[in-house]
Amino acid sequence: MDISSLLFFSVSVIGLTNIVVDPATIMQPVRDFIEKKCPSWLNKMVSCYQCFGTWAGFLCGYVIVSNKPEIVFFCGMAGSFLATASATYMNYLEAQSIIGMEEDER
Repeated sequence: MDISSLLFFSVSVIGLTNIVVDPATIMQPVRDFIEKKCPSWLNKMVSCYQCFGTWAGFLCGYVIVSNKPEIVFFCGMAGSFLATASATYMNYLEAQSIIGMEEDER
């Protein structure tokens, strides 16, 4: 696997997970439908960065990296980590910007 495939895989997993899980995206009506009409485990999956990141990793791993089952499995684990780490980092950046705004108002 070359560096461009690794970068494309990483950005794809993070982007796909953010589009599906983040409440401020176009997918909110889909998540609302899933919450009302589907089993609770499916609602939990589309509301959790780590859970959906795993499945996004499986999908992106199969499409971008390899069709070998063992490679796809490890891509799912990597996707879980990437999605969770990026969500944590984005929350940190958002918290820092809010704190910075409050300090400026004083």
